[in-house]
Amino acid sequence: MPAVEAWLLGGPADGRITHIEVDDDGSLPQAIVLPQSGAYLGARDHPSQPVQHRYLHCGDEVDPPTFRYEGPVGQGQ
Repeated sequence: MPAVEAWLLGGPADGRITHIEVDDDGSLPQAIVLPQSGAYLGARDHPSQPVQHRYLHCGDEVDPPTFRYEGPVGQGQ
């Protein structure tokens, strides 16, 4: 799928630019969900599971397109 560059504002990916896949007609998704895992200090048997975070497309005509942080995705969503 083709992709465009988009800004992510707020949350764990604040101020980053990333590639977002578009659909067949070139439209951006209304929301994206990104997994985020952190860096851990100390000895652990295994790292914690990644947390998924939702970003919503702002919908305004800016270049590059902008997605604003909505919050972590709860269990079962």
